[in-house]
Amino acid sequence: MCGIAGFTLPRDATVDVKAEAEVHLRRMVTSLRHRGPDALDAVIQAGIALGHARLAILDPAGGAQPMRDDTTGVTVVFNGEIFNHDDLRRSLTANRSFRTRSDTEVILAAFLERGIECVSEFNGQFAFAIFDPRDLTLWLARDRFGKLPLFYSETSERFVFASEAKAILASGLVQPRLDRHAIAETLRLWAPATGRSFFDGIRSLPPGSVARLRDGDLSIHTYWELDLADERIDHGIPFNRAADELEALLYDAVRLRLRADVPVGAYLSGGLDSSLLCAIAQEQLGGGLQTYSVAFSHPRYDERGFQESVARTLGTDHRTTTIENAEVGTLLPAVVEHAESAILRTAPAPLLKLSHAVRVAGTKVVLTGEGADEMFLGYDLFKETKIRQFWARQPESRARGALFGRLYPYLAVSKQSPQLMRQFFGVGLDQPSAADFSHRIRWTNSGRISRFLSRSFVDALDGWDPVTAFLSELPSAITSARPLARAQLLEARTLLSQYLLSTQGDRMLMANSVEGRFPFLDHRIAEFAARLPDWMKLRGLREKLIVRRLAKGRVPPQVATRTKFPYRAPIAEALLGPCAPAWAKVELSRDAIDDVGVFDGTRVEKLIERLASTPAASDADEMALVAVASTQLLARRFLCEREISPLELEKVQVRAA
Repeated sequence: MCGIAGFTLPRDATVDVKAEAEVHLRRMVTSLRHRGPDALDAVIQAGIALGHARLAILDPAGGAQPMRDDTTGVTVVFNGEIFNHDDLRRSLTANRSFRTRSDTEVILAAFLERGIECVSEFNGQFAFAIFDPRDLTLWLARDRFGKLPLFYSETSERFVFASEAKAILASGLVQPRLDRHAIAETLRLWAPATGRSFFDGIRSLPPGSVARLRDGDLSIHTYWELDLADERIDHGIPFNRAADELEALLYDAVRLRLRADVPVGAYLSGGLDSSLLCAIAQEQLGGGLQTYSVAFSHPRYDERGFQESVARTLGTDHRTTTIENAEVGTLLPAVVEHAESAILRTAPAPLLKLSHAVRVAGTKVVLTGEGADEMFLGYDLFKETKIRQFWARQPESRARGALFGRLYPYLAVSKQSPQLMRQFFGVGLDQPSAADFSHRIRWTNSGRISRFLSRSFVDALDGWDPVTAFLSELPSAITSARPLARAQLLEARTLLSQYLLSTQGDRMLMANSVEGRFPFLDHRIAEFAARLPDWMKLRGLREKLIVRRLAKGRVPPQVATRTKFPYRAPIAEALLGPCAPAWAKVELSRDAIDDVGVFDGTRVEKLIERLASTPAASDADEMALVAVASTQLLARRFLCEREISPLELEKVQVRAA
């Protein structure tokens, strides 16, 4: 993958304006060099400045960007992979001779022949910009699930875009200010979910969308949405046939994602999804798959026993990276710098270390298992929804509420007082048809972080509610969807695209110039899963039934039958006490917190005292600690201009066209 950047220029820009634009463009591309260290190139032409930081995966010799069509002048900058580019190239050769083997040229050719509608033909992960000088139109496009980021900003003089917000800020064309609404959204929904970034005036192009900028007018339309409508479900499909069809789709998805001119490895978490992908990839490669795992010194989070079992069974070339509690805190500033966001968990930190180990080992591309839980109902959230819907039909029933004891036996909820159980799991039982019913427990829990906000921050929101704002942007049909479908749609629009694929995924991978590929998020698999009856995915409280069918005989039995194990990392033990990093003593002080102004320093001081003295911290308090720490780091990193070395700027090759 790569980094892209650019901004509009007057068609008749003067020499001085172009010289100034070159400085802005160099700064933008240089800020993205972690995404593409293999080449830093840019072009300035009438109406547009385009830049590209390249991570060479396909056709290293011939796929240089920005790529321009000599006949029309149409120019593209592209971040990602079009996995079906070979098939598309064959369909386009009748009207065009290709000079490279790159998928970038396929995008250019497809656009010239079919217009922007060509995005619907792409099987891939992508964010690209195409400038068409024939009508002075700039097109932006993003893949269906938003695997790759794309940000933009409209100023009085320019339209600016980039793979990361830091590149827009580095341009000097947009002033850095935190977006209080994005912070409020994150404290409830785990990430900005209404197109915001963490910076005022910088927005994210929605997944599955295309934007057109012409004559200063920006329009955005959606070309793909996950359709979970009841009428699309094939209730007559036999389970065995469904499993066979899923197997064929998954095998093809893996086959396409193993295509590269560099070695492709795989992340191995020890869970069902990554283990199955590794088994299929090892089979298709005929051996030699390199697998990478993160392990924890703290046994509460560690899964290395399962990881090593899978690696031995499959015979992969396996490497394990172990992370200590103290490292989690030490890595958090780098996590925030690359994520460009506040976070509620420290889980991205170990993945940042893991991607570094992958790159040091010489691997540029890894397969990873994101998407399986969202498509095949793997999370506990879906089980909670099922129990809560059942409970809501008889809300006074103790027996129905006690089913949470089966889901979370370690909590022993059946032994707790009915009042405590109802207070936590019974949130919203009187509104089972509400659009956000499935997520009320999670959003209520994270919403407790708001207790620590400063009075001035709350007053500035003026009663604005992030959940209400998010729900108002959802299609009206969601209210009539079946409960599990509603839960899937909310999960896909919040945690999947905004957190798992971005903060915890792309950003931690590309921080070390590693590309992640997601076979379970091949749109053909997503559309197939949407047509399956829910019972094939979640039967009783047994998740991913059909995926387990494929894993049987391919991975160790203890992994194929294993219950979902949530991936987490240490929080209080990593940020407080003996393991506390040096930065924490500064940024978590009352004066520093009050200086930034998002949180209340006195309240946070009491929170830290409580966490430091309590062996078993509450989930809400730990999330609050991470939210405060990451917000402080975000402000310190991005609200002050960072100097870029002139030597670094000179590495960007700028040409005129």
